[in-house]
Amino acid sequence: MKYLIVGCGRVGATLAKRLARGGHDVTVVDEVSSAFKRLGRDFPGKLVLGTGIDVDVLCRAGVEQADGFASCTQGDNRNIMAALIAKHHFKVKTVVARIYDPLRAAMYRDFGVLTICPTRVGAHLMANALLQESYRKLPYERNDVEVVEFVVSDAVAGRTVDEITTSGKTRVSVVVRDDESLIPPNDLRLRAGDRVVMVVAPEAEAEVRKLTAPAMAAR
Repeated sequence: MKYLIVGCGRVGATLAKRLARGGHDVTVVDEVSSAFKRLGRDFPGKLVLGTGIDVDVLCRAGVEQADGFASCTQGDNRNIMAALIAKHHFKVKTVVARIYDPLRAAMYRDFGVLTICPTRVGAHLMANALLQESYRKLPYERNDVEVVEFVVSDAVAGRTVDEITTSGKTRVSVVVRDDESLIPPNDLRLRAGDRVVMVVAPEAEAEVRKLTAPAMAAR
């Protein structure tokens, strides 16, 4: 697969090296030649000097043949402009932009651009680390579904995965038990202290909260 990355900062360089290690054909664009040093001398991809919002630069970088495009510069405006050019001018199938502003990140998803908001994701992770609650929402960049994690209480222990699942509304994805992540069969019996990761429709979230520890459910 061919991927084009605009921005060779820490995120862009790390993404480029990860894709290259996976055997993909990677091209990186940046305005500053010294930024390419982050990739190391053994980086097998192509380097293009220039701005990611210049159509000619993107053509030189092979955007017309790209299977995916990621814009990872430090500026929201540049990232979204580059992403929109790739998506609507060059018709790249999969386009991702890093957007720091949570409101703008949600807005631009309506234009068909996948957005990653480090501000929102970071806040979620830090809140989870601080609060250490029995029930928490995990970062997920959509509003029509929630990904939640909760600790199985004594009251729920002994029930199977199937018994705590609501058809079409909830689905258990992972059960973490004794530091091991399990993709559970429907007949797996839950134990007190298990951590359950579940995909939940928003209207079913209140019901899922009842599966957590009594102290949490009573709040």
